[in-house]
Amino acid sequence: MSEMLQPKNSHHPVEIFGYPVDISTQGAQQNRAKYWCPFMDKKCDKQSRMLSYPMGVCSVLHMGNSIPICPHRFLQDDIVFIDICNEFLGGANNILLFKEVGLTAVGTFDFVLVKHKPISNKVEDFCIVEFQSDSTTNTGKLVNALKDFLNGEDVSARRYNYGMNTYNTIKLAYTQILYKGQTLEKWQKKIVWVCPPYIFQNTVNRFNLVNLEYNPQNSTSFFIYDLSRQSDNYHLKLVDKRSSTIDNLLTAFTKQPTPKLDNFIALLENKINLHLGITLS
Repeated sequence: MSEMLQPKNSHHPVEIFGYPVDISTQGAQQNRAKYWCPFMDKKCDKQSRMLSYPMGVCSVLHMGNSIPICPHRFLQDDIVFIDICNEFLGGANNILLFKEVGLTAVGTFDFVLVKHKPISNKVEDFCIVEFQSDSTTNTGKLVNALKDFLNGEDVSARRYNYGMNTYNTIKLAYTQILYKGQTLEKWQKKIVWVCPPYIFQNTVNRFNLVNLEYNPQNSTSFFIYDLSRQSDNYHLKLVDKRSSTIDNLLTAFTKQPTPKLDNFIALLENKINLHLGITLS
């Protein structure tokens, strides 16, 4: 069943162990039998305390959007890295990819693309890459969907009542964007945040972001990838590029609208009326 034909009330996994839930080819069945992640080319490492095997849901359907909930989803065919190399490093020749590179007082970078001189360890340039997927709430319902699917049931028209933890995702990510971004801006180097449209648009709306027109001279960029269905698989498709200075992002962060004090006091008074407080001894 294609996405366009899915019932409006559908709310279910989109991909399980790398394949769409409506696909049952030999390759898909073999992947699922050994809990294999085709994007990492090894066994899925996503865990749930409710399962004795990996939590192999790669992406989910929510409000009509196919949303990656595992950062490994962005590893498909090195598409993201090649796009970034072509944009900032003059192509993929003489490029090495390093994972989880730590830097004291800044944190760990997901990936570093390093351009080096031919037959040399001398660094010519580099670019930081960070993946930002989403996560779910009420995840037990998603676990139920995975169990149903692996038991041979068709989940593609069902509604599983998981939610999206998008607010927490973007709240945590934004501080990282500011913290890491200011370092890269001072270094005059690039950092690219890879995310799906749903995450990016929620971030824009949450922080009232403006002035995000793409400028490759800015240190902080956002490469926005959607999942595009092609035959038996979904493929990453670069659908937009945006960028910003850290000053612009920081201004948005520090000029959030202040809630009305009267509204908060009314909330507290309602709790008092409902006897919801805990008396201190």
